[in-house]
Amino acid sequence: MLSNLVKSILNSKIFLFLLFLIIAVWLVAIPLKNIGSVLPSGGDPYLVTYIWSWEMRQIPIDIARLFDANIFAPFKNTLAFTEHMLGSLILAWPIFLISKNIVLTFNLVSLLSFAIAGLGMYLLAYYLSKNKLASLVAAFIYAFAPIKIHHLEHINLSGMWLPYFFLSLEKFFNKQTWKNSWLLFICAMLVFLNAMQYFLFLPLVIILFFLKNILAKRFVFSRDVLIKFFIFILFFLVIAIPLYLPYLQIQHELGFKRDIRTIEGLSPDLADYFISPFFYKYFYPSLFGEWAIGPGLFVIFLLLAASIYIYKKTGAFQDYLIYYLIGLIAFLFSFGYFIQFTRADPSGLVGPWAFFYHFIPGFDGVRAIGRYSIFLLLSAAVIIAIGLSALFKQKIHNFKKRIILTLALIVLLLLEFSYVQPIKYMPVSIGTPLIYDWLKNQSEANIYLEMPAAENYFSQDFDSFYTFYAGRHFKKIVNGYSGYAPSAYERLNGELVHFDMGDIQLIKDYGATHIIFHFDYYPRNFKERTMKELEKSKKARLIKSAANDYVYEIL
Repeated sequence: MLSNLVKSILNSKIFLFLLFLIIAVWLVAIPLKNIGSVLPSGGDPYLVTYIWSWEMRQIPIDIARLFDANIFAPFKNTLAFTEHMLGSLILAWPIFLISKNIVLTFNLVSLLSFAIAGLGMYLLAYYLSKNKLASLVAAFIYAFAPIKIHHLEHINLSGMWLPYFFLSLEKFFNKQTWKNSWLLFICAMLVFLNAMQYFLFLPLVIILFFLKNILAKRFVFSRDVLIKFFIFILFFLVIAIPLYLPYLQIQHELGFKRDIRTIEGLSPDLADYFISPFFYKYFYPSLFGEWAIGPGLFVIFLLLAASIYIYKKTGAFQDYLIYYLIGLIAFLFSFGYFIQFTRADPSGLVGPWAFFYHFIPGFDGVRAIGRYSIFLLLSAAVIIAIGLSALFKQKIHNFKKRIILTLALIVLLLLEFSYVQPIKYMPVSIGTPLIYDWLKNQSEANIYLEMPAAENYFSQDFDSFYTFYAGRHFKKIVNGYSGYAPSAYERLNGELVHFDMGDIQLIKDYGATHIIFHFDYYPRNFKERTMKELEKSKKARLIKSAANDYVYEIL
């Protein structure tokens, strides 16, 4: 009975997908009754919903101006201040067309990213190991590892398309057919569209695969292969160049480059890899989402055991050496500029990331380098699947015993993973405030500054909300929440912490034409004093009020 049930599940990709989806719901602790009116806390979910909303509006009407988003006005190409999220828009758009609820859309895509990643790893592991039970263990590791759970709000970091890229790469080097070539192109584009940070790593992966197969004499550059290569490079450039140019323009105009101190402050150290979710609350009082990159002690144990077994019992260690190399490079990259054993280490060894930071375009724009540990996680999952498959084939021939061992491993994995505390979900207003309903019908030439402004770029109190609602009215606002903010904007925010009449000229010089005061966020006496001073100064006039939101036109 149990054997038949397990076989039925393993033989159905739909059942597997639904299984991963159900487990994701449990691990992230999302309140299903309110799934359409809650978001993970913090500013990033608001940003993602805004990006999707902007793209769903802009692509049909003027795709050439896709990156000229309506936040951070009067700057141009402001969508390029962060990832464009087009790889997840593929999932979000049809869901939004049906639901008309961007909050529900975010939560469903977030949950789907776990299931998509799990199914992708299952397919990759099965292609390499030819064992479904071993592949199931690998899928659980990749889909629900700690880094996935506490980054659930970062859909671009889910790595959901990475296993499909590796699978298509394996198939391409096995047989260079047009089908496999198109599959590789599509999967590479999905990674590029979803996470440019991860895409930067893919050339290293491709080079290693080329070297492996050329040295093993499994691959030669024929005329047919070269034709396919140039065709797909051409297709890729046609799509990628228009999407990459805005980022280059921002880098050139604003001098955008991540400071080494910022990178190091967010980078993990060697000890972080060995801290189990059981002990996260003792080691990560803040910023743990970037430091806690370890896969869990049980995954480390399985990786070591699988590696020893592959090396000693199969004689096939060299066949999978490429995944060890990919994992090692990702491991070294993840430390950032310096490789440190603990955060108490004042400097550390200069790591390979330093070379890429200084000499390879694009790498100096990456802020949180520890996220590259996902390639180590992927490699570890593959190696564990290979080791388990060999163990089943050589030592455990009874299918029921294989099932029992597989279930035991999955239970132990989920037990450790369940100790990761997911980000709490917070209620979100589904309705649109009256002032934004009015704003929809105003002139496109106007630029609005919403007050109170955030104290600085890292504040997630007001600007994230303004950005969220900018995806409802689509008018230009000075405010913005993103992965980067211009220094001029940060200086403006610093000046506006304590607003007075002298700031009106500063705001006007910055480029704003109107100020929206959300007086609910201020002390009561501030409203009375400010309205009187504005009327007396003749620097701005009241043109609209709704609820406790007041719009002033700067004169």
